[in-house]
Amino acid sequence: MIYLLPKSLPATIILCFSIVVVLTSCGKKLTVVTYEKKRGTSRSNTTHTRKKEEYFDFDEKKTPSRSSANTSTTTVVKTTGSTLKLIQTAQSYIGTPYRYGGTSRSGIDCSGLLCNSFESIGVKIPRSSNEQAEFGQKVSIREIAPGDMVFFSERKGGSKVTHAGLVTVVKGSDNITFIHSSTSRGVVEDNLLSEYYQGIFVKAVRPY
Repeated sequence: MIYLLPKSLPATIILCFSIVVVLTSCGKKLTVVTYEKKRGTSRSNTTHTRKKEEYFDFDEKKTPSRSSANTSTTTVVKTTGSTLKLIQTAQSYIGTPYRYGGTSRSGIDCSGLLCNSFESIGVKIPRSSNEQAEFGQKVSIREIAPGDMVFFSERKGGSKVTHAGLVTVVKGSDNITFIHSSTSRGVVEDNLLSEYYQGIFVKAVRPY
């Protein structure tokens, strides 16, 4: 279809009319950006929409942000020999579901994961988490190294040990990764210095 317009109409009206013609002749949904010229300047009217999705687990909290200066000086504690084998054995269980009293790859609990991992390097530790917490030398968070055991209470500020994990990675002072069998997520790795785990942390022990 051809539309005839009077020559006397301003250029702005003609341009807008042209856009309307294009839209009415197309069956698809388009995003249109209009331009209007006035005294040698141009202006663009656009609308931006961004969808943001975030997923959180009930027992995971964000770790407080650290300065870029700390990041640039991060020191990673390396693992070798029996400690490396210990950690690799524990990590081979990642994805295994939690099972109270379990000691196999079909289902395992937190203390069972530690028992199996230490058994791979010839170290026998107690079966329950509260007994494991007394097996070895207590170390501070600053002294924590890969291969150390970490213990937690069931509530914030508690002192009774009900959960255990194994330190796998130490990256400076802002990231200490440990592996454990979570009742809700099975065998996973988490940051010991996250707000949640710092709240229920009881102690760290070096068993050998």
